Amino acid sequence: MHYERVSLARRGGSWRMSYRAVYDAEHKGDRKWATIGAAANRAEAEHLAAEYLYNLPRDPEDERRAAAIEATVGHMPTVGELRQDDIDHALSVGAIEKSTYTGYCQHVRRLGDLGEIPVDRVTAQDVQLYIDSLVEDGYCSETVNLMLWTVRETLELASFRMLRPPLDLRRIRAPKHDRPLPRALSAEEKNALLAALPCIHGPLDAIVRLALFAGLRCGEICALRWTNVDFKRRMMRITNAIGALPSSNGYLKGPKSPAGMRALPIADGLMEGLERRRAEQEARCRDAGVPFTDDIFVVGDIDGAFMVPRYANQLFRTFVRTFNIGGGKCGLHRLRHTFATELIMSGVNPKTVSNWLGHTDPSFTLKIYVSSSPENLRASVDTVNEVMALPEGYAGQGSELPARIQGDEKKEEAEEPAPDPKAPRPVKIISWESLACG
Repeated sequence: MHYERVSLARRGGSWRMSYRAVYDAEHKGDRKWATIGAAANRAEAEHLAAEYLYNLPRDPEDERRAAAIEATVGHMPTVGELRQDDIDHALSVGAIEKSTYTGYCQHVRRLGDLGEIPVDRVTAQDVQLYIDSLVEDGYCSETVNLMLWTVRETLELASFRMLRPPLDLRRIRAPKHDRPLPRALSAEEKNALLAALPCIHGPLDAIVRLALFAGLRCGEICALRWTNVDFKRRMMRITNAIGALPSSNGYLKGPKSPAGMRALPIADGLMEGLERRRAEQEARCRDAGVPFTDDIFVVGDIDGAFMVPRYANQLFRTFVRTFNIGGGKCGLHRLRHTFATELIMSGVNPKTVSNWLGHTDPSFTLKIYVSSSPENLRASVDTVNEVMALPEGYAGQGSELPARIQGDEKKEEAEEPAPDPKAPRPVKIISWESLACG
């Protein structure tokens, strides 16, 4: 049994909340009210509310019902059990995708010994020892910080459910995580890729062009159907993606975010590849004696099956190794980064590039998909020279400035001697009349 907060609002100089007892998932008590005092902001008020509810004396009737439930449940959940219960619930209500759920399950297994500790017994020292063990085992800084986030989320959930008081983890030391920015193809690598395009056929040609000429994600490429391609208007609609699961061939899902559902124009290079790909699939349908329909996936098979993103990446990696593009080590997502970087460096508005990529925030586009290369820095020097140059024919007053301001004056006048610190100071006499007048 625990108490949960129902509402929290400021009333004058204090904060007031309503709460109720939660016996199990189906039974809850009546709402009650309490004033928790003054707080500088809502975050501080929420912290006070959590402490109030945790220290709130239990009603005898609540204790009786809680004992009955505890006898049924048997024990306090561990860190791993609580985290697993949370992500199971998130999946059941549609808060996360299946692919995200699979990754979270891997995090639960990686909790190790910390995951076996009941949530009400975990200390900050336990968390620090767990983080130190990950570092000693050779995990990268990104993984270590991700697991620290997982532990924080789980313990905050335990506090929210009143299973334990809030635990301050602000002093936990983890390796600094500097996320490496993806690198775009160089001009030479991009030209080598474009020159090699006529040498490939089948779905790989369309895969490369959709990433390089439209900046699509791999999952979006695999989910594109012909019904979403309008050759007359030269437009295509991105409405779905293919989610990856290690235990299956993937599944069809919605876009990564609401901004991911977008309509994009088709560039000339992409139009050429799409027309060729459609002709290939229509010919295969005729040879197989089956009708061609617009429900077929652009890079899928004529039987209506889609290509899984994992296989699309394998095709592309084999291609770059064969033609030695990017040193033979180049992922498909790098073409998306190249697309965005080329547009930004060509002066396209970041908001427009963000719409191309399906980003909600243009600042994210600038942060992630724009490289600061030495070539770009050298090119910007011309802009500095241009904006900082004095306009031709401008008649300024620089030549008429006094010599002492220009710094090349000649000391023609004798310098005044420095005052003697031991000399008596002059006395200034102030009359009452002057004070009255002032």
